[in-house]
Parts: sequence; structure tokens; C-alpha cells
Amino acid sequence: MRLARRVSSIGAALGISASALLFSSAAPSNAAATADPCAGKSETFVIKTYTRNFQAVPLRCGTSTWGYRHLAAKHGFEDSQIANTVARGSQSFGFYYTNLSQCPPMAFKVVFNDGALGGTGVRPQGIITAYYQPGHITSIAHTKNPSAC
Repeated sequence: MRLARRVSSIGAALGISASALLFSSAAPSNAAATADPCAGKSETFVIKTYTRNFQAVPLRCGTSTWGYRHLAAKHGFEDSQIANTVARGSQSFGFYYTNLSQCPPMAFKVVFNDGALGGTGVRPQGIITAYYQPGHITSIAHTKNPSAC
């Protein structure tokens, strides 16, 4: 009889633990982490500002052709890579880049416009796009044929 009670109480405890685990795992995940930061915002709204020395490089919501909306849809939003490239990468006319140490060689490029946004008076336009590209970028030209690894 005692053994039956113990088995019954252990079974009840396991059932309660299993149901608590089931309900806790069914809870919604952090929706804020995956929410669109540009939902309901204009194309000129700044969602993040990256810095290089004392220069601010804004990332605006943009459109399907530039800014966050373009990045998220076409290339994926690589926040830490953008931050590193803007802050520490090499600079050329209209873009920052970081040659990545990997095989095959790759570079991460952040294209920006420090001028006005198409006659709107919003200045600077900021980041247009950011993406990985094959090969390394040199100060002379982009290397089209990456070396064998």
C-alpha cells in the first residue's frame, strides 16, 4: 500500500513537472528582438548611428533600394560586422571595407553617402548597403580572382 502511494505521488510530481515544462516552453519568444525597427517609420528615421573617430554614420530606415529595409531584405542585417567595418575598416571613396581572414578570401563592404538624400535636405543619407563580396579589396582595385587556399 505504501509503495502504491509513493509511486502515485512520484507519478503526480512528474506529471506536474512535465506540464510546467510544457507550458513554459510554449511561452512566446522575445518578439522585440525580431520586430522590425522601421515598422511605421519614415525612410529618413535613424535606427542606429555608427561612428568612425568623431564622424557619425547613420543607418536610416530607407527604402527597398537603400538603408535598413534594403539590408534586411537583400543582404541580411549584420550589425556587428557593419559596426566593425565602419569603426576600424579601410576607407575608400563612398565605402568602408574590411578584408576578412578566411579562405576563400572575402571582404565586407559598407557603402555610404555622406551627402544629402536626393534633394530632400536630409544630410547625410548614411548607409546605403552592406554586404560580403568575394576576394579582397586593395587600394588599387578589387581582386577578382581570389588566390587558391
